Amino acid sequence: MSIDDRDKPSGPLIRRLIRTSRSGILATVDAETDGTPYASLVLMSCTMDANPLLLMSDLARHSRNLAADQRASLIIGKLGLDALSQTRATLIGRIETSDDEDQRARFLRRHAGARSQMSFGDFRLYRLQLESVHFIAGFGRIETLDADDVVLPATAGSALAAAETDIVEHMNNDHGDAVHAYAAALADRHGLGWTMTGIDPEGMDLARNDAESRVDFETTVDGPESARAELVRLAKLARA
Repeated sequence: MSIDDRDKPSGPLIRRLIRTSRSGILATVDAETDGTPYASLVLMSCTMDANPLLLMSDLARHSRNLAADQRASLIIGKLGLDALSQTRATLIGRIETSDDEDQRARFLRRHAGARSQMSFGDFRLYRLQLESVHFIAGFGRIETLDADDVVLPATAGSALAAAETDIVEHMNNDHGDAVHAYAAALADRHGLGWTMTGIDPEGMDLARNDAESRVDFETTVDGPESARAELVRLAKLARA
């Protein structure tokens, strides 16, 4: 967590951590033992309201565990060197399958390499319906929050979700210069090849090869028109 974030409410900080995480450690109740916790590495994205999305095979042990018991937790954060000094969160809830095509498209834009896996009949998209979050953001800031204090309302971004694919394709195909400006001026990520991979009520996701970045919106958007207005505003700001 940066110095500028120290006084911010925890809910938005956790949502941003969820939105910028590509993977996490999933813990399920093991059906093959006496209920011992079983942990595994999974790819993740998230819904518009910030509930995590996971891609898992029916053949995987964690999927078999979830078929018997939907309870799970997912830890996210920078888990490399010096991990204990980094902001992290344990997301607790129940996991259920998702047949939502907009969520599927959203996940694949974030993880293009998973497209071949998702074409297999045994791979399914799952959604972790958050119930609570245990948040650690440096010394002295440890909190447990209810899901309602973290995720956006279930209806948030529903209109935006239906239009997300069109918005992303339009920006990449017709306004690539603006996307590059977002990356360079607003995210300090330079070089050609940046594309938009997603948009949600609070910001947009950008990617270039194996690099990623995010640009936050000044105000929350709730549909295509407000998203367009914010994208135009940010384009003017980036070019100024």
